Amino acid sequence: MSNEIKSYRRRSYFGPIMLIAIGLVFLAYNLGFIPGEGWESILKLWPVLLIIAGLNDLIRREGIAWPILLIGAGTFLLLNNFGPQSWISWTQIFQLWPVLLIAGGIDLMFKGQSGWLTILGILLSVVLIGGAIWFASVDFNVSSEYQDVYQTFGSEVDLSDIDLSLGLGELILTSESDQGVLITGSITPENNLEQITESKTQVSYRLENNTPSMYPFTARWELGLTDAIPLTLSVNNGVGEVFLALERLDLDSLDANQGVGRLVIRLPEESSQDILIKQAIGTIHIQIPADVKVAVDAQNGLSKVDFPADFKLINGLYVSPGTNRINADLSITVEQAIGYISFSYAR
Repeated sequence: MSNEIKSYRRRSYFGPIMLIAIGLVFLAYNLGFIPGEGWESILKLWPVLLIIAGLNDLIRREGIAWPILLIGAGTFLLLNNFGPQSWISWTQIFQLWPVLLIAGGIDLMFKGQSGWLTILGILLSVVLIGGAIWFASVDFNVSSEYQDVYQTFGSEVDLSDIDLSLGLGELILTSESDQGVLITGSITPENNLEQITESKTQVSYRLENNTPSMYPFTARWELGLTDAIPLTLSVNNGVGEVFLALERLDLDSLDANQGVGRLVIRLPEESSQDILIKQAIGTIHIQIPADVKVAVDAQNGLSKVDFPADFKLINGLYVSPGTNRINADLSITVEQAIGYISFSYAR
């Protein structure tokens, strides 16, 4: 009898719960309870998978804190997908990684217990998840000293190579019009590697954050780049938010790479063919100039992609009116595994 009970408890309910959830989703959509249109709204429900996994582990009694953590994370992300997009901060969420250690400790302590110990474990788990969600929804940046960034270039320089590697945090990048100034702004925390190499006609600049990911400060960079010479720009960020206001820059090429978070890019009217944007999970918002021939190669995996109404899909490319692979003034390649990608015209 004990073996039968043990086998019963170990049975996975993920499949049945998944079928029930899918049925409820389509039923709610057909009845008009889910806002939005078509698959865009349905794809936003992907956090339901986390909730199902958590429920499955709870039913199978595979711990307490970890299943509740999955349910809490799924609920939080689900509310964010159908709420204000500014509610979530991926930088702050990543800083909460020690919650995983606490959840593991609670599971080891209360797993297999019964009675009031189980109730105590559930209460501790709920407090843990509730506190994490509260911290992730408010601004809890720790104050730190900002470091000034200021680099100039010679009068004969006519090309620049800029490489910015944040690692974890928030990057705001705009244009700088002061004559002879390559890059200026402020960054935090202070543990950064800065290198500049200048030849007669070209300058190369690299800025890298060397702070460990568990560092208590939220890294924040606010920088301006010169609009006087052509730029080859590379931006890398692991987790966080990146805002690139490039509409006034003379952009030769762009390589933007981010792991998880939000990426917002405003492109200039005149750019080269080399625009590459990569992201694993999150949202990508790209503003393109109006009245410019644009061709987009969207390798979107499980992501939803939105384009202006006048774009068409021709031979595997999303193109603006009158555009094809050959005559495009602006060619963009965007790659994302899971999330949401949107293109819009500059206003």
